[in-house]
Amino acid sequence: MTTSEDGTPGTPGGPAGESLERLRQNMARVETLSKRLIDVMSRKTSHNRALDAPDQELFAKAAMSYWAEALQNPAQLLEQQIEYWGKSVLNFAEAQQALAGIRDEDAEQARRSDRRFANPMWEKNPFFNYVRDQYLTNASAIQRAVASVDDMDAREKRRLTYFANQIVDMMAPTNFLPTNPDALEKALETDGESLVRGLENLVADLEANDGELVVRLADESAFELGGNIATTPGDVVYRNRMMELIQYKAATETVHEIPIVLFPPWINKFYILDLKAQNSLIRWVTEQGYTLFVVSWVNPDATFADVGIEEYIQDGFLTAINEVKAICAT
Repeated sequence: MTTSEDGTPGTPGGPAGESLERLRQNMARVETLSKRLIDVMSRKTSHNRALDAPDQELFAKAAMSYWAEALQNPAQLLEQQIEYWGKSVLNFAEAQQALAGIRDEDAEQARRSDRRFANPMWEKNPFFNYVRDQYLTNASAIQRAVASVDDMDAREKRRLTYFANQIVDMMAPTNFLPTNPDALEKALETDGESLVRGLENLVADLEANDGELVVRLADESAFELGGNIATTPGDVVYRNRMMELIQYKAATETVHEIPIVLFPPWINKFYILDLKAQNSLIRWVTEQGYTLFVVSWVNPDATFADVGIEEYIQDGFLTAINEVKAICAT
């Protein structure tokens, strides 16, 4: 039975009933999306080795070095273990006190510097408070253990530290729905719609990349070359394996004798300079009376594995400049 804001019984067709029905519908959508997620993951055949975790040899060396150090200096290992278990017991005791309404304000103030735990629920709710404190205790113990490994060369030690920190960050309670008060609050506020949107984005990213998780940074369907981006008229006057050379004619009656050649960064498409008329560098240059040439770099695939900086210089920069000279007779 639902109740209204004044505490009187509500009706299934009222606001509370409608909200509950939306939540049920969204949970059904989540179930459907979960099946799609399982399906796309089960059909994954390609495997990008570049996305692999470090080989087991790194962690094996770290473990051997750690235990060798422990055998030589058992007091250090004992000290670390005692400190870890002591903090764990303290976290549990503080959680019990929080349930009884007793709080250590000084301890809580010291933990508020981590922006991941800015939500007041991390302080007010004993469950979230305990989850956060125990996570921070575990993270500190892992980082101290890694820092105590000495019998490794500097490069391997940096790799170990990096991957250990990645694992620690990955296991943060903020990365999991049941232990993230922000995500739970958003789910309740939207009647589960936020969960649907997030899962839809995840499934779409996986389906678009054959099961590989490549996160899209924009809605690719929202942009059209020549439509709402790259609207300045231009012509491709030269192309080779590395690039296309696009010419934009001056938009004035009088034209400067010397043209301008622009080379965008390799990681960006040329239309980063021509997103829309209001902020288009390409349009602005042509309106100043210049003939403009812009290089559009190729999007390399596996066939470009042998390409290095020399090819970009010779077949990209130098070739483009020579072609511009020939076209403009400069």
